[in-house]
Amino acid sequence: MLINKTGRDRLFTAAVCLGFVLVQLDVSIVNVGLEVLRHHFDAGISDLEWVMNAYSLLFAALLLGAGTLGDRFGVRNVFIAGILIFIGASLSCAFAPSIYWLDTARGVQGVGAALLVPSSLTLLRQYFSDAHARAGAIAMWAASGSFALAAGPVVGGLLIKLLGWKSIFLINVPVGLVSVYFTLRFAPVSPRFQRKIHLSSQVLIVLALGLLTFALTESARFGWRSPITLSALLVGLLALVGFVLHEKRSADPVVMPSVLRNKLIVSSVIIGFVCNMVFYGAVFIFSIFFQSELKLTALQTGLAFLPMMLFTAVVNFSSSKLGRRFRLRWLSCLGSLVSCVGFALLLFIKPDWSAWQLFLPMMLLGAGTSLAMPGVANLIFSQASNEEAGSASALFSCARQMGGVTGVAVFGLLISYAGDENLVTGLKLIAAMAMLMSLIWWMISRTRLPA
Repeated sequence: MLINKTGRDRLFTAAVCLGFVLVQLDVSIVNVGLEVLRHHFDAGISDLEWVMNAYSLLFAALLLGAGTLGDRFGVRNVFIAGILIFIGASLSCAFAPSIYWLDTARGVQGVGAALLVPSSLTLLRQYFSDAHARAGAIAMWAASGSFALAAGPVVGGLLIKLLGWKSIFLINVPVGLVSVYFTLRFAPVSPRFQRKIHLSSQVLIVLALGLLTFALTESARFGWRSPITLSALLVGLLALVGFVLHEKRSADPVVMPSVLRNKLIVSSVIIGFVCNMVFYGAVFIFSIFFQSELKLTALQTGLAFLPMMLFTAVVNFSSSKLGRRFRLRWLSCLGSLVSCVGFALLLFIKPDWSAWQLFLPMMLLGAGTSLAMPGVANLIFSQASNEEAGSASALFSCARQMGGVTGVAVFGLLISYAGDENLVTGLKLIAAMAMLMSLIWWMISRTRLPA
């Protein structure tokens, strides 16, 4: 069957977008299954944190070097390899015999995500030579990710209700295979370049971020004075120092020094970290609160998330129009204040509150991050030269993912200290912490972003 050029373009774009959908879907779809996983594996709060963080941690740490692999082995090959790794890890998640197996498989999913996300954008840039067509394809890529993030909780709830918790991982298999098929059929063979793979830097950053996250996550179980916690913290800090020193001595560092010297880029990276910290940390805690405190089913939890996710997506889609009418500084400041108000409302939560009473604060904190993030991301690209673009983008993406990891770890720690029997108090502690982070976000926006 012959397919005209317009049809090929659409199928190719759809195939690449499906790869990104896999990544975004797994960010939100697993949240509604946390309580089911908790009962199935007899898991604690810290175990559930690792279900989320093992994925995000490897995703974040490997993003820094993923672009180099695309240059070295060909973007198409790396994209397909990422999807196949993601599919294999999803099968392993579905048939995991223990919570530790599941955590490990989730980490492998993060490896696949780190390979396919940067390469998916590069594939679109390579395929479309026309600037207008390329812009449309990238807009479709971004929209598909936002849609997957919004639909994830509801899709996850439906799958768990109809087919059980394994289905939230098995759904990745047919979606991934369709993406691979059409990518192989329509994607051009990507050029290859002789680029050095920063293996030592990559090992150091994975070790540093992994051990620091371990110390933060497991401190509730072992205590801050435990040799296990202190050892992880010490070795993690040493690995981070080693990474920084290695980067300074390297002739071809992962993050270009000129990027780190640019105050606007660094400010944008910090804002991206804080935005994801409060957003994804809150999503994780709301999932636990809905199912443990309010006794909602997985499907009811997914529906409870729907207003927040849809409102977040709508504000995200409207961000380009808002950016043309308002200054970035004020949009980011407004976003921080809207998010802060959302968390402030949670300070008044009572044990007899229902899910609908949480809709307004959830929608506000989702809208707050969506007001700021598109403009901040655009500032990164406007500030970076062509030579710096890959390095700046990788740093920004890594910081955002680590923000999500930190949010889940810190908010989970506060919930653990409050105790499973006192989730309302834990949610109030988290709201106070998030308000403080939102004010830091406002201060950086007010003083560092361009007017």
